[in-house]
Amino acid sequence: MSRAWCNGEVMTQTPPGGIAATAACELARVTYRQLDYWARRGWVSPSVDTGLGRAGRRLYDPSDVVRLAALGHFGQAGLDVGRLGPALADLDLPLGSDFLVVAEADGAVAVCPAERLRTELAKPRARVFFDATALQERLGPTSRRWVTGAAKSA
Repeated sequence: MSRAWCNGEVMTQTPPGGIAATAACELARVTYRQLDYWARRGWVSPSVDTGLGRAGRRLYDPSDVVRLAALGHFGQAGLDVGRLGPALADLDLPLGSDFLVVAEADGAVAVCPAERLRTELAKPRARVFFDATALQERLGPTSRRWVTGAAKSA
């Protein structure tokens, strides 16, 4: 049984170690309806188990949860998640390091290492930043385990 941390509480997941959809929503602070809609659009796909089949449960890894949280954050900031979702789906997230997800007004999305934040802020453009560090801390040991790839075995 694997564990994820949310608001200082330990949450357990179903083997093989993925994060259940309801737990992913809670960690990312989005609704289940948002997760379901974004999953059907292909913007956030369950990387561990797609949940296809009669008794299937969708299981997500920490990078999926970071994508969910980023989409929720950008939506709350008033950005068009319909434009950002496809770009965020293709973005390679460097879990285990301090980074921010940067969304441009034109729908472009990029990863910015935390040490480059001051340089990025000096550029005269309209952008919204999502800091993934706090979420990685809430995911706790789970996110570090996924970086090593140890949990990808089914």
